[in-house]
Amino acid sequence: MKTPTLCTMWYKLFHSTPPFQPFTITKRHLGSGLPGDYARELAALAKRAYSPFENLDKSKFHVDFYSSDYLGLGLNQELNQAHADAILRAGMDHNVSCVVSHPANSPVKDTELALARWLKSEAAVLTYSCATANIGVMEILLKGNDRPIYMDHYAHMTLKTAVSVAEASSRLKLFRHNDMDHLRFRIEKAGSGVVAVDSIYSVNGEEAPMAELVELCRRLDCILVVDESHAVGVVGDAGEGLVAHLGLENGVHVRTASLAKALSCQNGVVASSKEVADCYNSATTLALFSENVQTPSAVKAKKAIELAILATQQRDDLRNLSQSFRQQLNEAGYPVTENANHPIVSLVVGDLERAMYIHSLLCSNGIFPWVFGYPATPRNGALMRFVINQYVTPEKVAYTVKTLKDLSKDLKPWTWAGEHRNKEQNRKQFEQRIINFN
Repeated sequence: MKTPTLCTMWYKLFHSTPPFQPFTITKRHLGSGLPGDYARELAALAKRAYSPFENLDKSKFHVDFYSSDYLGLGLNQELNQAHADAILRAGMDHNVSCVVSHPANSPVKDTELALARWLKSEAAVLTYSCATANIGVMEILLKGNDRPIYMDHYAHMTLKTAVSVAEASSRLKLFRHNDMDHLRFRIEKAGSGVVAVDSIYSVNGEEAPMAELVELCRRLDCILVVDESHAVGVVGDAGEGLVAHLGLENGVHVRTASLAKALSCQNGVVASSKEVADCYNSATTLALFSENVQTPSAVKAKKAIELAILATQQRDDLRNLSQSFRQQLNEAGYPVTENANHPIVSLVVGDLERAMYIHSLLCSNGIFPWVFGYPATPRNGALMRFVINQYVTPEKVAYTVKTLKDLSKDLKPWTWAGEHRNKEQNRKQFEQRIINFN
């Protein structure tokens, strides 16, 4: 049987003119339209959530709770000057695949060495983003084998997407958020594999039980992958992240992080053994078919690391202000996630429609938080996230608390926790029945 050529397959797919003759792809070839129902639903939700930004009245009190620029480096003159100088000096260089390595003394290699020292890892790879870092890592660990992958329900969506890209979706096994008993049960049932978590969860700011995870993975022979996007620059005496701060770097096989949060850089990082770093650069699809990180980006990232290490006072201020905000919300009757050591403060709203309604009320008062619903959270587990960053002052926190107090008679936040608890209990019971059945 003759193997069809790529050209013939395209011809059959589009029912078009014979091969080698140009044709136009029309709506007839694509069906009713490109986006699926899932994409349409998310797009509609996003339009509702972010429409207040389109007609922002800047005369009103504007409280920026959506930015993850924790240390305010996005407006740091020293950092932006270093970046601008590097662009004028180096231009846009090395437009080749990541397989073609930068020289040993290049700015990119210098930045990778600085990242490895800061994060206390054997090696580090500077990537285009944390998403590309996560996708590459999962491809290295999951492709070409039958390892199961265990993931916290609240793990970042890019980790879940990475599993799909690695063609391992059928092996993905979610476990209940921060529930080590549930994780152990799943591993003992399906066997050792890869465990993926966030050290600080982006939706609620809660810490993963890192010491327990390290011990469990050691005992059950699992590979531990930790996304530190909301920990790097924020957690630790020098902003080294939760893993290194706890001295657990030798128990975590791979760490990834976004440098677009606290460091305000458009890059990500893989912190790992030299073997994993070498594999990332030479054996992952994104590295093979993407350009190298540009020199100006590397120069900016290295300068941002230097500034973040010195930002001890900013980290203390963020911690103190977030603790004060959390306490005031609790006193006003609002259910708040328990994460006293991180500047993410999330209201446990439960119902997504209610969360969207509250969001619109706050935006109309010049207060801009984030709303998280399914699939970022469990169904009926919507959260409203307030990020305490360098642009949020005590006065802005006081204004936000006063606004929420004024709205509380209508919103009745003291009833949310009970609703959420009942729905969560029902969900866990249903999950347990499924687990027992399987």
